[in-house]
Amino acid sequence: MKFLRKSLLLTATVSAALVIAGCKEEPNPKAMAQNEASAVAPDEDAPVKSKIKAKVRKSVGETELSKNQGETWKRLITGQKVVENNRIRTAVESEAVLAVEDGSSLWITERSDVTLTVEMLDSLNKRISIKIENGQVRFDVQKQVDGNTMEFRTGTAVAAIRGTAGFVGAVNGKMVASLKEGRIDVTDNKSGKVESITANQTVVVDEKQGVVKMDLGASGTGALSKTLDSLLAAAPEADVAKELSAVLKKFDASYKERRAAFEKNLRFQASALPAEVFFPNVTLQARVNPGVIVTVLGEVDTVGANGVYQRTFEWGDDAYGTKRFLASCSDGDVEIPCFMWTTNYVAPTAQGEPAAEQPAAEPAAETAKPAAQSQAAPAAKDVKLSVKFGGARSERVHHTGEYTANMKVNLSGITAGDLGQIKSIVLKRKGAVVETVNANAINSLSYEFSAKIPQNTIANFEVVVTTQNGKTYSAKKTYEVYCNPRNHQGGENLVSLEEEYDMVKQRGMLKEE
Repeated sequence: MKFLRKSLLLTATVSAALVIAGCKEEPNPKAMAQNEASAVAPDEDAPVKSKIKAKVRKSVGETELSKNQGETWKRLITGQKVVENNRIRTAVESEAVLAVEDGSSLWITERSDVTLTVEMLDSLNKRISIKIENGQVRFDVQKQVDGNTMEFRTGTAVAAIRGTAGFVGAVNGKMVASLKEGRIDVTDNKSGKVESITANQTVVVDEKQGVVKMDLGASGTGALSKTLDSLLAAAPEADVAKELSAVLKKFDASYKERRAAFEKNLRFQASALPAEVFFPNVTLQARVNPGVIVTVLGEVDTVGANGVYQRTFEWGDDAYGTKRFLASCSDGDVEIPCFMWTTNYVAPTAQGEPAAEQPAAEPAAETAKPAAQSQAAPAAKDVKLSVKFGGARSERVHHTGEYTANMKVNLSGITAGDLGQIKSIVLKRKGAVVETVNANAINSLSYEFSAKIPQNTIANFEVVVTTQNGKTYSAKKTYEVYCNPRNHQGGENLVSLEEEYDMVKQRGMLKEE
């Protein structure tokens, strides 16, 4: 009971914690200075002979990378390449999502320390190891080709996988492995005992107590990941088989009730992918209840008022084989696996992909086909195109110094097969062109642009899409970046942020570019 009270208190404390920061953003600049971290250029090339290649799909908060086993650290940036023997660490409220070249995803959560290594088993086959010193990694791993394996290592156990989704963590000397889909073989380092778990199962490996397996409906979910982290941190010496299991069973019973209520009202109608694709990307589309949070390969999207989910994923040019995309749907509290897209990425023939033999019902096969590779430009036709910026039409940002706005632009009303009808996508700022995506680079239904905005500035952006028949479609977005440092003297807010915004406007500090 003492363990239960302490665990529940900690869980409640973590859930209720609110941090109010004045005129600053994560990462914590003080912590960054202590680590002597500096930015790494996003386009920094990975070594040509790398045996494993990954790309940072998302970096939030204080995330850092070391190429020399922790002697020096540099800030991890979206778009940066990550290869073998690279070490990544994340601070509180920070995370990084890596896209591996085969289409797998590794989601490194807060307060984690992870190293990627690779061992060549022979001239063709390799074993990729993710060593977790501390923290947790949520993963969605594509089926490994015959002879290749991926494993997670901690100080107490090894979890070997061939293609599955869930999380593995190292917390206070214990390994935790939990699955929402697939299978993992967990080997206890001390006893050599191997325990296999499948969907909706979780295992905890303790150096003293050995391997404990539990059937939990919440297995593999973010909610269970955070709960386990809190419980093991609060009571590291607790009896796993008795005390921890009892608390988790109560948590799981409540979780499954809430999940059933969410699932009852969930609507998810997905557009199927073709059986085969010839280029290394696909665009996933589905009709979903507005407000539902959809996560695929670590990419989190909240479905807008139009009820459309859409996201494009890419992988390595030579990573042939079956590709699977598991969608998890959430209301912010519970999550369920709501759909699994599958397709087979096949190599083109010597004459090129057999486009003439493809069924007309397979538009996704054209998703990534550059116009430059087409034998002839598609005939111009009218399309019902809609262009939208992600987020609100106008966004108010409280930030000190220069702010980097990452803008997502989504195209809807068309399929991937209609991308050849688009001539250009242009981002404008104050009416002037700042970035252009030409026809030969248009291979997706979503795009991202970034721009730097000075403090106390109103910046206006417009994206203009021009089709082959000369028609244009546009959307606009405004950012108001504001801050009055006098409101944060002594590290506390003297007035609310709403009042601070009004003060900045009334004093003429917030100005149009």
